[in-house]
Amino acid sequence: MVKSNQIRLMIGISLIGFSILVVFAFNQGISPYLTVSEVVSRGTAENVQVNGTVVQYSLVEYENGTKTFRLTDGKNEILVVYNGSLQYFPGEDVIQAVVKGDYRNGVFYAEDVLMKCPSKYEVDDSKLKR
Repeated sequence: MVKSNQIRLMIGISLIGFSILVVFAFNQGISPYLTVSEVVSRGTAENVQVNGTVVQYSLVEYENGTKTFRLTDGKNEILVVYNGSLQYFPGEDVIQAVVKGDYRNGVFYAEDVLMKCPSKYEVDDSKLKR
């Protein structure tokens, strides 16, 4: 009887511990979407996704692979610092981007950058049936 209660206690403690780990992991994976103005008004933000437009000709690439560019929502701008590779980056194009990371001291330190390529969404007129 005592051994049965110990087993139940161990199972209960294990379930509670597992539940705490699941909740913790779930919270770490959530990163809310904010606008550039919302991030600027907060002053500091961790693990957020910011949607905005890349300021034309703002990309600067450094020898160590670091890239910086400016992101705007039309009201405010933030400087984004990113150390990864960018598959596409606009020159003359106006392009939307989502950056994920932390904002502190007026700089957004991006872990991921998602560029929305406008050419992927253009319709080929020759393939349209008239």
